[in-house]
Amino acid sequence: MAPTETISSRLVYRQTERNFGSWRTRATDDAFILEAWSEGCMVGALMIMSCVTVANMRRGVLLHKLILLELLLAITHGTFCFMAFEGYGWYLSSTAALLYCSYFLHNIVAWVKIRPFFVEPRSLFQPRTAKIVRRVYLTTLALTIPPMIFQIVNNFLFFNNKSEMYNKIRPAEPLFRDPWWIFTCLALFHVIRKCYGSSVFALIARCPRFGILLAAICLSIVFTLMDTFATLIPQVRGVVNGINPYWKLALIFKCLTDNIMLDDFKTELQRLGGGTNLERDIGPPPSPRPLPRTMEKSSDDHIEVTHAFDAQDRDWDWLDINPPKAIHQPFSISRSLP
Repeated sequence: MAPTETISSRLVYRQTERNFGSWRTRATDDAFILEAWSEGCMVGALMIMSCVTVANMRRGVLLHKLILLELLLAITHGTFCFMAFEGYGWYLSSTAALLYCSYFLHNIVAWVKIRPFFVEPRSLFQPRTAKIVRRVYLTTLALTIPPMIFQIVNNFLFFNNKSEMYNKIRPAEPLFRDPWWIFTCLALFHVIRKCYGSSVFALIARCPRFGILLAAICLSIVFTLMDTFATLIPQVRGVVNGINPYWKLALIFKCLTDNIMLDDFKTELQRLGGGTNLERDIGPPPSPRPLPRTMEKSSDDHIEVTHAFDAQDRDWDWLDINPPKAIHQPFSISRSLP
């Protein structure tokens, strides 16, 4: 064999060998169709949930802003299938980094939603148990930051054909991504069982949103398991590890668990009422605070209304921040005289 042919064959081999992260060059038409459908489904669902969140969020409630930010960060990773420019791997990895931030933020939102069950004096849990849960939850969640950063770096190296470490870490991603919000779901199930006894179906009949919430939790866990199996079984894996619709469907239902009820779970249960042990275990429903309104007639055709927004309705306590004083916002109503 001539030296030039040997050198040429080696160059072709190296070029093929270093092409492991370019999934577009290895994907079939069916893989493109499936990936495009799943990304379009994810982006559409998250955009609708973002609009619903904006339409229902209240001023000053930090939890609502965190949920909206979680959705917006995740949306960006549903567009890489439609990009094919030079340096495309950097774009894919950058949006994947935002997706990991969304996963971490989802666990923070999950903690904010169950926090009242573990910090308030009237709680289902013993003070010592609640203290241990708070410390373990927040400490272990903080410990997931280094693995996430490491996997973000692996994303950049893999999809730019530099390193295959991503393939080895990808099956373990659910371990530093999902246990916290699953614990949140189990804590919610425990509270519902204690407060409503065996009448969970009565709770769903009373508030269908809880039925949607429970269904979304179960479906998200199912699709997360399917994504894990797809990364471990070569026959199901596909052209590139992680290019599958399962994690996208899991993400949709995971975000739906935050979006279907924007407030924390204790507030939602108190508003719902009807449980046999509800008031004994988590307290009575919050009494509505009528907002003071004063009307002053300044002229025959002009009425000035002063509306006071109650600062206690704002979720400042979970960050141990003193709430601001009540805000008075005047606005005018003009009417035509007959």
